[in-house]
Amino acid sequence: MKCPHCYAELRYRERSNRTCSKCRQQFVLEPKANTFKLHDLGLRDLLNRLSQNGTIRLTSEQMLGALLRRQQAKKGGFPCGLYVLATMMTAFLFGIINVVLDLPEFFIIIPVIFAWIITGYFSTRISSSPRLPSLSNFEETILRPWNLKYGRPPWLIMNDETIALSMMQPPIHPNAVNVVILCPSAAVRAFIVANELPRRFGMIALPPVINAAQEPWLRAVRERRVPVYVLHEASLPGCLLMRDVYQLWQLPVDHPVIDLGINPHDILEVKKPLLLKAKPDEKLVNKVMDFTQLKPIEVDWLKKGNVAPLYGLPPARLLAMLIAGGKAGQLGFMSWPKAA
Repeated sequence: MKCPHCYAELRYRERSNRTCSKCRQQFVLEPKANTFKLHDLGLRDLLNRLSQNGTIRLTSEQMLGALLRRQQAKKGGFPCGLYVLATMMTAFLFGIINVVLDLPEFFIIIPVIFAWIITGYFSTRISSSPRLPSLSNFEETILRPWNLKYGRPPWLIMNDETIALSMMQPPIHPNAVNVVILCPSAAVRAFIVANELPRRFGMIALPPVINAAQEPWLRAVRERRVPVYVLHEASLPGCLLMRDVYQLWQLPVDHPVIDLGINPHDILEVKKPLLLKAKPDEKLVNKVMDFTQLKPIEVDWLKKGNVAPLYGLPPARLLAMLIAGGKAGQLGFMSWPKAA
C-alpha cells in the first residue's frame, strides 16, 4: 500500500502498528485488517469518485453499497484453488487407503469426483450468501476513524444525519410540489433533500407510512393530483409497493402512479449489480404471482430470494435519473428514465 503522508510504497512488514517506516506517521486503515481491503488513500479516492469530486452529496449507506458491489464482483469466477486443494487432499487420503487395503487405483477417481461436487456446492453457497457488515459497524470501524484523522468531507452524510433528513418536513410549500417520490429507503429520501432537488424541481420524497408532520404535503398531492412515482428495491416487498400505494396513501383509483423501479428486469440488464439474498416469504410470493405487471422471468428471479437494494445504485446514476425526472415533472410529462 501507499503511505497517505509521504506516498512511499510500503510492504506489510514496513507498516507495523499502522505506522509508516519511512516518515514515521500513522495511518488509519490497514488493508489486511478490514473486510474491504481499504487503505486511507483508497477510501479518499472512493469518496471523490462517488461524489464526483464533491459535487454530489452521498450517504454512508451508498458508500457501503459501492464497496459491497466491488467486493461481490471480485468474488466471481471459478474457484480453481479450492478444486485443486480438494483434489490433492482427497487423492492423498484415498491413495493411502488404497495402498493399505490393496485396492485398484481406479477407486481414487470416485472420491475425487465427490470432493469436486461438494466443493462446488459449498463455494456457490458461500459466494451467493455473503455475511454483510452492518452500516453501524462500517461507520464505526472505517468511516469515523478516517473522518477523525482527515476531517469529514462536507458531502458525506452519516447515518444519524440521514435519519434526520429523511424524517423532516419537506422543505417546500405543499402547493409548490410538482413531483412526489414514494420511497421506503431513508437514505434515498435524505439523498434527495441533501442534493436540493426539492428547491430545484419541486420534488419531495415521502415514506410509505406518513407521519403527522408530513400529512399536509400528502393532502396536497391528493387534491392537486400530483403524480406519484414509486422508487423501491428489487425484492418481493419492494415490487408489491406499486399495488399497495393506493391503500397506503388512500389515493383514488384514478390517481396517476408510476413505477420507477428498480424491478427485476432492470437488474437482469445490468452488469455486476449488487445482489443480496433473503429467504422468500411464501405469502409474498403468492401475492407477487398474482401481480400481473411482472413477467414470469421476473417472478422466478424474486422466488429465488434475490434482492437488489437501492443503495447498490451508484449515486451519480441515481441523481441523473432523479434530475431527468424532476425536469419531466416540471413540464408535466408522465415519463421517467429507468433506474438501473
